Amino acid sequence: MELTLETVHRIVTRLFAQADHQPALAMLEQYGTAAWEGEVARVRVAALKVSGGKLAELERAVAAAKVDYRDVLSWAEYPTELVKPTWEMPGPDVAQIRTSDRSQYMQWLIEITKP
Repeated sequence: MELTLETVHRIVTRLFAQADHQPALAMLEQYGTAAWEGEVARVRVAALKVSGGKLAELERAVAAAKVDYRDVLSWAEYPTELVKPTWEMPGPDVAQIRTSDRSQYMQWLIEITKP
């Protein structure tokens, strides 16, 4: 699934109360202003996922992304892998965790963006 700024807007309308749409969008627009802040739509979607529809959490995620966007991507896309000692695990176990993490992320994304 291609992540676009339209996807970001759709997720905002699904996650947040109508009164919080503009504040959430304003927070998200803070990411992607600097030249080194890459993968704007992907990072914004990740920030939305980890926010759980709470403005304070969205603000925290956006602030973290501005420092190192990879943190926010990993929180959203690889939550299990982050808490498991994968460096000590056999390759097949790590692969299973990554597959499971990817599946949960894609399931969330499909559900939150479906018409």
